[in-house]
Amino acid sequence: MMKMMKGFPTIASITLMALLAACAKEERTLTQKEIKAKADSIIATKLPSIEEQAAIDLDARISIEVKAKTDSIVDAYIKKQDSLTPAPANER
Repeated sequence: MMKMMKGFPTIASITLMALLAACAKEERTLTQKEIKAKADSIIATKLPSIEEQAAIDLDARISIEVKAKTDSIVDAYIKKQDSLTPAPANER
């Protein structure tokens, strides 16, 4: 066990130096062309799932919203027809 302990500081030193060297790397900025390429890649990857989810949401909401709009239009039409129909003579 004592032999293992003698090598430990050396291993720790090497590991520390490797970590410091990795952290010391200078970050480079991306060019506009590289940014556009990355963005296009992300969009190409994500777009199909977004479109699929949008279609699912549309199917779920369309029946609810179309029914409400249809009911509203029918009610307005019936009220309009009622207002255009003359009252029977006995109600005047």
